[in-house]
Amino acid sequence: MFSWLVRHAGKIDHPMYNMAEAGKLLAELPADDPFKALEEITAWLQSITATPTFGAEPRIALIKLLDETARPIQADLLKQYLAEPHLQDFQGTHLWKNLHAHAGDLARAYAECLAGCKREELLPYQLHELLPLLSVRLMRALAEQTKLELMRYLDVGNDTWSRLYQCYTDAEAGQYAHTNLFAYHGHAVHTSVQHELLRILVFYASSPGNLAPDQIEVAFRIAARMVSFFDISAAPDVTSEYWIDLANPGPPRPVDDTIAPTPTMRFFTPLRALPRISEIIHEHERGAIDEERRFGSEFTPRGKLTVLKHLLVYWNKYHPRRAVERMGIRASVDVAHGFRAIIGLVPRVDLDQASGLSKEEAAAVASRADFGIVKEEEPPYVPETWTVVDASASGVGGLIPKGTGAWVKIGCLLGIRAHNAQAWWVGVIRRLHTEKQHAVRVGIEILGKKSLAVWLRVLGKGAERIENWETSSGSFKYDYYPAILLPDAQNSYLHATMVLETGTYSEGKLLEIMLGEKSRTVELTSLEAEGEDYELVRFNWLAPPEEKKPQ
Repeated sequence: MFSWLVRHAGKIDHPMYNMAEAGKLLAELPADDPFKALEEITAWLQSITATPTFGAEPRIALIKLLDETARPIQADLLKQYLAEPHLQDFQGTHLWKNLHAHAGDLARAYAECLAGCKREELLPYQLHELLPLLSVRLMRALAEQTKLELMRYLDVGNDTWSRLYQCYTDAEAGQYAHTNLFAYHGHAVHTSVQHELLRILVFYASSPGNLAPDQIEVAFRIAARMVSFFDISAAPDVTSEYWIDLANPGPPRPVDDTIAPTPTMRFFTPLRALPRISEIIHEHERGAIDEERRFGSEFTPRGKLTVLKHLLVYWNKYHPRRAVERMGIRASVDVAHGFRAIIGLVPRVDLDQASGLSKEEAAAVASRADFGIVKEEEPPYVPETWTVVDASASGVGGLIPKGTGAWVKIGCLLGIRAHNAQAWWVGVIRRLHTEKQHAVRVGIEILGKKSLAVWLRVLGKGAERIENWETSSGSFKYDYYPAILLPDAQNSYLHATMVLETGTYSEGKLLEIMLGEKSRTVELTSLEAEGEDYELVRFNWLAPPEEKKPQ
């Protein structure tokens, strides 16, 4: 493979002029500093790409070597970034810039390799082997760059789409768009230029702006595994969901009745993947999750289930679109974040309002009452101030000022209050977008405007009620959880939902909502969403037990 390094010794004006020097320089990468190691590899990519004395074959061999050397380092740094991906965090931004620069320079390096093949007019058998692999790796690098930009909620520039579409156009013209190969040594699944295009197109169309960075990574991996179920064609049919124009670079657009197909347009759909996604979700919910290790063992089963359900919705032809336009306004709001903070701010049923508690039970509940944020021995909670720029009945859009929102992430639970108002609304961050000059725009779904903090008493699950065990054993012990009741769209609690702390939900769990004389028993029925510190669940109100009539 590296025989060219011996033949060209002394002719290449570059430190990596032969195999021995290339090996020495890569051996000097700092093993204990992956950040610095990736920086150095990126610098080598830049210099090799820019050195004109490299021929096509030696440049290709070196770029492949640098790419393969960087892969485990890049994976380690991405894992570090996903652990703390907040937009306003300096360390996270520094790490992201390193990863993004590497992906961009790797794409440019592979593009130069492809250009070199054309310039030097390599033999047909060489092109047959090189062009599909180089094109796949170029598309992989562009996909990684795009994914990282979406993790920061940035717009993907037309330059990225232009290089992606040109690569695919060349593959179609060269009749290697469907050539199956392994992108890297050790991979178990074949890919092709067409599959790589479909992967990035479907991933981009999956509304990643509604996902947190770690969920974006999961969606990216799922798209890679499901790509054989995606279809692309030169003409639309009844299943076509999106279209692109290879001659006019830009992101995928939804198919509608106004589309006039042209020879450079391509139409694609992930519809055939939906039955498989539904099947995986069903297996997942039954606890058969071994198969989903392929999407990454570092992600929780419940976290992967959330992404699978998201994709099931957005890969459907009739996926959600904003139905209500927002009205432009300009106002300042107080913002608090996190379950424990918000439950201390919304109206609540205090312990002395709960009925039916013995002294021992009241003491047990009181011992857990430190979940609130307002304590006499602590300073008052100081919320951040954000600017709201538009609003609808179910949500608000705003701007996050610089110096605030270091904790911001898709899925974060928020408390929102207009300046000088009394009531705190409960909401969730659903969308983020980083604009020019790094201004961050936020979209917030309002979950409840008349929320109520309550205590829950655990009664058991199904037939295994604690009160039944109490009767048979003569002793018992209840447990208690804090919760936030969220009224429905009509501000009624008839079809309310509930926010619990992470780890509380279990399907079928019976709980008593302690509302004084109006206390009621409920059964948890489904997990609707979750964040770092909360679970949004649905429940059914159970009919109160009938009182026994005196004989």
